[in-house]
Amino acid sequence: MGGKLFNLPRMPRGEYLAIEAEVRRYLDVKLPGQYRVPRYYGDKPDFGDMDVIVASRPDWGEVRAEIARDLRVTQTRAVGHVFSTVYRGLQTDFFPVPERYLESAYSFMCFNDVGNFIGRICRRFDLKYGERGLAYVYRREGGNYRADLEVTRDFERICGFLGLDHAAWRAGFASLPAVFDWVIASPYFSVAPYLDEGESPLRERAGVRSTVARFIEHLSARGIDKRPTLADRRSYLPMILAAFPEADLGGQIERERAAEARRAQVDAKFSGKRVMRLVPGLEGKALGELITRFKGSFDDFEGWLLATPEEEIDRRITELAALLDAELRPPGS
Repeated sequence: MGGKLFNLPRMPRGEYLAIEAEVRRYLDVKLPGQYRVPRYYGDKPDFGDMDVIVASRPDWGEVRAEIARDLRVTQTRAVGHVFSTVYRGLQTDFFPVPERYLESAYSFMCFNDVGNFIGRICRRFDLKYGERGLAYVYRREGGNYRADLEVTRDFERICGFLGLDHAAWRAGFASLPAVFDWVIASPYFSVAPYLDEGESPLRERAGVRSTVARFIEHLSARGIDKRPTLADRRSYLPMILAAFPEADLGGQIERERAAEARRAQVDAKFSGKRVMRLVPGLEGKALGELITRFKGSFDDFEGWLLATPEEEIDRRITELAALLDAELRPPGS
């Protein structure tokens, strides 16, 4: 969170390193093997905060209270899932993640905004990169539905797919420009999202993330204008399938398509518009009540719907509409 939550000044490198070492010694005993502190480039002069990724657990609420007590922390704040503290004048943020995502979250958060830069490259393949690793973004035709289908959490494999030097990442970077040059080296990197004119979420992000702004400045100052010609993003699916066979991405997609086909069949047999056509004048709250009651009258509504002729479905709808109308009618009317 950049240290801004508690309005604290940035901490010089030497002081930060001493505090990080103290926190690590404590957590090595308190949470052995269950935490990670993201890395940073070698000549980073000062720090706004320290991020600590921890493996979540059912008793995390009690554990975080114990951490605050043990470290004699008096200032804390929970924002979403992040538990922020002030330890010896340094904002220290704890990010709980499911244990299976501990390493992938660590890889994503190392070296400032590198994870976000990689994520931008991945979009060209209909892929998403984040704290949970690499996922394929499946979208249904003509709708807002999307599903993130897991591909891999192995950062070395992700780097290999994108043409990034994982060994160099593992060795670390001496400076922020070295980090930038590492990202730019990907054959799929394009300056378009960073340098082209126009408002975009990325440019908005540059206004609040100094690393993004400095990356844009780096591209301009170095005269970098990489714009690789890439095909339609969906055309890369065979390449993704071949690169990550263990993900069973083809099987995941087929299951999504089967669910999509089932959804289309259900919608064709039952919808709010169909009910309104069968029961003229029904709308608003009354329409919602009928739909809720109708669906709730079956243990497996979708299964029944798919197995039942449309004439029978329509008969049941009009029958329930008449019943609800009778319930609402005043006695004796």
